[in-house]
Amino acid sequence: SELVERVKSILAQQLRLLPVTVIGKWLLLSITMLAAQRLTAGKAFRGGPAPVVSRPRTVAVKAAVTASPVAVPVKSTDGASVGEEQLALKVAKPETAKGLVHRYLVYVQTNGRRGTASTKTRSEVRGGGKKPYKQKGTGNARRGSSRSPLFPGGGVTFGPKPKDWSIKMNKKERRLALSTALQSAAGDIVVVDSIAEAAADGKTKNLVSALEKVGAAADKKTLLVLAAEDDMVERAGRNVQKLAINVADKLRVFDVLNADVIVMERGALETVRATYAPAPAAKQ
Repeated sequence: SELVERVKSILAQQLRLLPVTVIGKWLLLSITMLAAQRLTAGKAFRGGPAPVVSRPRTVAVKAAVTASPVAVPVKSTDGASVGEEQLALKVAKPETAKGLVHRYLVYVQTNGRRGTASTKTRSEVRGGGKKPYKQKGTGNARRGSSRSPLFPGGGVTFGPKPKDWSIKMNKKERRLALSTALQSAAGDIVVVDSIAEAAADGKTKNLVSALEKVGAAADKKTLLVLAAEDDMVERAGRNVQKLAINVADKLRVFDVLNADVIVMERGALETVRATYAPAPAAKQ
């Protein structure tokens, strides 16, 4: 517009006439450009704020997808095959799945730290108020306390103190990470009707024998997923070195990732489906 051009010409003439330094010329040029921008936006040059230009924000959303169904074998407690089940849970997208599960594992392990490790500094150790020996004349280094970190029984330099190690992670991300871990382990899952019958007496050898029949040998890291808590199964399996026992509604992601074989009761499978599978589409 004419007004913008007039302002530019006036300031340009002043810029040529004034014997200023290079920095001064740069400042005048900056003022010229600022005035032109404000006038172009329809604002009078009165020192008011520049117009705010809204820009669309890009928000990254970690969407979930439904995994392809995987056939899971169903066996009886004597090892006979009685059919198969389909497992298709909600999982993270392939490009984010590994990182999401890793973050959840770090979250679980970090929040498991008690943070109670504690040491005493030289001011907290009992004693040491008396000077060990005189300042001069002994040939030794100058000492003011026998609780220096350089002395046995002295304080600890930069030792640990009680600390809260807990970190945060969104609940939906935690659920999606566990669901992704379960689906990735679908090829190692074996479903049984009920493992509680084999350990009804709480005997370890009966439980181990039943697990071996369905494919969970003693030398394999095994995760046993129960439909509900069972004291007898817990008693029978607590002394088995490579056996971890979880309940379907309290699954631990470390046990899922660490297991070579996952033995799951049919009731536990239904709980997993109800919790982590996508909701069925509404009929039109």
